[in-house]
Amino acid sequence: MKITCNHFEASKSKYVPVAMGNGDLSFQIDYEGAMFQRQYSSQLKIDNIMMPGIRRAGFRYDSRPYNLIPFGWFEQEFVGSENVAAWTQTLDITQAMVKTNCEYHNGIRVESEIFCHLEHNIIAIRKRIFSKDPIDFKIKYRLGHPKRMKISDQGDKIFYNVDEGQYRGTIAIWSDALELTGKGILSGNAREFTVFIAFDEADIEWGRARSFKDLLASHGAAWKTYWDESYIQIPDKKIEEVYYTAQYHLRISSTRWSIPIGLFDSHWQGAYFGYDEYFAFLGLISSGHAKGAAKIPEFRYSILDNAIKRQSLGVYGADREAARYSWVDLEDGTEWSPPGFWLDHICHMAHIALECGDYYLYTGDLEFLREKGYPVIRACARFYDLLAVERRPDGSVIIGKCTDLERLGIGRENAFLTTCGAIAAYETAVRTAKLLGRDSKLAQEWQKLAAALRESLPHDGEKYLPYPGCEQKSIAVLSGIFPYSVISLKDTKQLAAVADFRKNKKMFGNMYNVGQGVCTWYATWEAIVNARMGNGDAAYEILSRTAKATGCFSEIFEIYEFGHKPWFTTAEGTFIQAVNELFLQISKNGDFKITPAIPEHWPDYAFKLQGPSGHKIEAASHNGKIFMASE
Repeated sequence: MKITCNHFEASKSKYVPVAMGNGDLSFQIDYEGAMFQRQYSSQLKIDNIMMPGIRRAGFRYDSRPYNLIPFGWFEQEFVGSENVAAWTQTLDITQAMVKTNCEYHNGIRVESEIFCHLEHNIIAIRKRIFSKDPIDFKIKYRLGHPKRMKISDQGDKIFYNVDEGQYRGTIAIWSDALELTGKGILSGNAREFTVFIAFDEADIEWGRARSFKDLLASHGAAWKTYWDESYIQIPDKKIEEVYYTAQYHLRISSTRWSIPIGLFDSHWQGAYFGYDEYFAFLGLISSGHAKGAAKIPEFRYSILDNAIKRQSLGVYGADREAARYSWVDLEDGTEWSPPGFWLDHICHMAHIALECGDYYLYTGDLEFLREKGYPVIRACARFYDLLAVERRPDGSVIIGKCTDLERLGIGRENAFLTTCGAIAAYETAVRTAKLLGRDSKLAQEWQKLAAALRESLPHDGEKYLPYPGCEQKSIAVLSGIFPYSVISLKDTKQLAAVADFRKNKKMFGNMYNVGQGVCTWYATWEAIVNARMGNGDAAYEILSRTAKATGCFSEIFEIYEFGHKPWFTTAEGTFIQAVNELFLQISKNGDFKITPAIPEHWPDYAFKLQGPSGHKIEAASHNGKIFMASE
């Protein structure tokens, strides 16, 4: 699949450079086939402006604000290069390659093909120059002036040392036709050439022994493995574009640890939100990308001890039963977030438990559940037991004061979303404890607490409310259906709450108190709810409208209305999940429905998606008749 934008189309949209990477490297390529230091994105004051730059997952300074260490950028230079006349830029999603065709006012035209090898830290660049006259073309790789980094430039290699050895390594730049003429500068009059920028000695050595064509072949083979894990074919090509662009970006955002909002400075410095990563997890696991999805619960297990110590130091008789993960984690579990009322969120604890339980649901990996998943689930459930559940004198049980969704303000008692999350965490703990034959007494208590919390959910007699007495509307009231699946689809208060939000969503449908639109994350959240209610036409209408509110390459923004945070993995996960649930829905006990919410005007479609217990489900429809390929 290829998505192309040009200068005219970009003038009517919110253009940002194409995101590229491999889960370790992350960078953006602009319409000239370079990384010129221009500012892009966002009309909101709360946002950092996006600027192209190379970053590496986990490479960050060791003191607050724990920023990602910059690893430079590359630009190009020739006579007249400052005067762009016209351009086209194409994202080839299948090959994970960017192609640009840029024309300049002096008649020079430059074609570029650029990719980041999926399995090696190598940026490969091929350029073709079209000009009547000889041209001195320069490629300049610039490290800039990173703080606390010592740089030794020795010909075609740059040696760096951050904070006296915290990070040290090598960067190399070379070409098949341009000559090294300065520090990080390649120059010459060749009309066609390749340039490579590689990181670390092993990948430098591996890359030097191979041509652009060789690298592209192995890069393409790695991507083919990923794409072969699932597919959809639907009549709406715009939805399909957004769906595959989202899968592309989730893959290149899959670090050794987990999936951040985005691996950019502007996206909270590539730190990991325990709440948001669950949506990316669902998009990956429901699409059959089990290996990529596994990283997320594996990461949570790897920092479990840190989460337990954060809650139970053990020095005042405190036990080591409960964990409390940071709201935003660094790679070692250190809290990244600055002080603020968002630190009083506890809803992410449910998501961390759920991703461990859902990984088993989709894969059937009992060893993972026994050794890693259940310890995390148990510690999250115990957190709610010991630090969140409030038993009132009248016998009722609620979740005490916390920050629910941030638009709802501070200190919300018995908040609907957080309570539904706690119920889901408890029920996950009960299922997995019984399956493994563990903690029978605790499982009985968890089951009672889940039932008591369900009885206390806030409502006004007709519909559920975000919290008792709440007068504003919130996407939170949909959470009983998604993401938590703890309220029956026949529950009249839940159905009334869905209808009430639907009527008021334009006023309350952005993540922040801005604008009059509905952000993609919330819109696709609503689409999933409609799909689970069996209303495929309503789900489709939301997906279709939302797909049109994307960037030049069908990339999803946190808030497109304001150009805020493009390439946003949280909404990418929910968009993928929403499309997948038109075709396949899996309950928490492993039951599944095939084509439960197909729009009426889709007589022809096909899909291969992840079913329960490691089974792929593949089917196709022609003229409304379904043919099962496998189950």
